[in-house]
Amino acid sequence: MLAEEYFNLYRMCVDVQSIQFTLKDFKRFMQSTNIKVIKETNCVAILGLADSEIEIYFIGVEKKFRGKGLGKNLLKNVISFSKDYGASTIVLEVGVNNRPAKNTYLSLNFKECGVRKNYYSIRPGFRQDAIIMKLNLET
Repeated sequence: MLAEEYFNLYRMCVDVQSIQFTLKDFKRFMQSTNIKVIKETNCVAILGLADSEIEIYFIGVEKKFRGKGLGKNLLKNVISFSKDYGASTIVLEVGVNNRPAKNTYLSLNFKECGVRKNYYSIRPGFRQDAIIMKLNLET
């Protein structure tokens, strides 16, 4: 798949003011051995790969397809990929006000492990804390 296609799907999954990645970033992602982009129908995840840890940089579902379980299914596939990769943990941040995402993470046994104050810029002059969540893959 072309970087442009990934980027266009990403843009469909995020509010305009929250766009953090550019087309140039996606072109770089496609060539990187430390970043994995997982695309499924109407959703996408961007993962940072380290020796024993996967960091979810972004996971999103197109707005008109939210609430149908696509994000949870994608997250399950991220977990499966992470186990196959040999990672022992998955780490992510989620906005404190993003209840649907937080509930999905909790339902798949992610645990809250910290807070990043004023982490997300929601709109000019308004910031939101991020909850750091972690999933231990070792049993």
